[in-house]
Amino acid sequence: MKIGVEGRTLQGKRYGVARYLVNLLRNLMQIDLDNEYLVYLSDEIEPLGLDHANLDFRIIRMWPGILWRHLRLPMTMRKDEIDLHFSPSYMLPLIKTCPSVVVVHDITFKVHPEWFSADRRFLFDGIFWREVRRAERIVTVSEHSKKDIVECLTVDPGRVVVIQEAADEAFRPVKDEKKLVDIRKRLGLSEGFIFTVGSIHTRRNLERLIEATASAGRDFGIDPMLLIVGTPAPFSPPVDISGAADRCGIKDRVIQVPYVSDQELVLLYNVCGLFVYPSLYEGFGLPVIEAMACGAPVACSNTTSIPEVAGQAVIYFDPASVEEMADAIGRGLTDQTLREELSRKGKERAATFSWRRAAEETLAVFNQVVG
Repeated sequence: MKIGVEGRTLQGKRYGVARYLVNLLRNLMQIDLDNEYLVYLSDEIEPLGLDHANLDFRIIRMWPGILWRHLRLPMTMRKDEIDLHFSPSYMLPLIKTCPSVVVVHDITFKVHPEWFSADRRFLFDGIFWREVRRAERIVTVSEHSKKDIVECLTVDPGRVVVIQEAADEAFRPVKDEKKLVDIRKRLGLSEGFIFTVGSIHTRRNLERLIEATASAGRDFGIDPMLLIVGTPAPFSPPVDISGAADRCGIKDRVIQVPYVSDQELVLLYNVCGLFVYPSLYEGFGLPVIEAMACGAPVACSNTTSIPEVAGQAVIYFDPASVEEMADAIGRGLTDQTLREELSRKGKERAATFSWRRAAEETLAVFNQVVG
């Protein structure tokens, strides 16, 4: 079987879906020696470190974005005699040339359209829906996302398969104290800082996190810094991080960094005092697993897919309640017994997720569709 993979998320800096695809391809190459994988790109990429005889890359030089996916890609796949098209990121071509499997990580745009700009609402509602309905299988990453997909998109539940993600093997406890101190000092962070990571989007609930950080400081007699790593999502209304910090009187304690490398991310998970994930809606919540794999104590929302992922290894709070969030932050930073318990349980919980198992289950879907 020849499998065509849309790989444009691998271009540029690699965020959520790109990291998903890298891990999936790495593990597919370890277990699948029979099928050929051809990854389609529109530009050069940084090496992935995946050198396998059954994996190749093809650059189709850029046409205007929408034409690349909907015209140039299917034309090229037909010429290359692709047996199955795999899209790791929501979209499929309007021109169908072979059976397809698409990954729909979440349908936030359908559940909360108010969180998206008008052009993105058209893109997802006007085009996405028709494409997804024609896929032979839809892969998603949590039971919560499957429930939303089935209910909101009226898709046959038999066509939706849940395959959970995992933390990359690089996310683990780091014992090199010098590296940990160096990154903390380089970013101007005090010991015991609060850390969160993800694209800057309305659903990330960052303004309430800033309010809760200020409130926890007053209630628990502490003055933690807050590090936010992420760039603004192009399809979200603006999130005023600086203004929220200023209004709460902690502007000097809130630091925003647009991007860090995976190596730096591992160190930040390890050196933070508490990882907080206050999201209002998630399809999975991979940063929670990454933080737990590194041994960080975690406090996070009790909504959507997050409890399914985090289990009993975190402090939960209602993301709509600044008071609950502040209490979770305060306890997570000051109760040493609780912190040690969270670290231990988090590592155990993270170890139950596996990219190899995800690859095996994904390969089984491919074989069901084409076999």
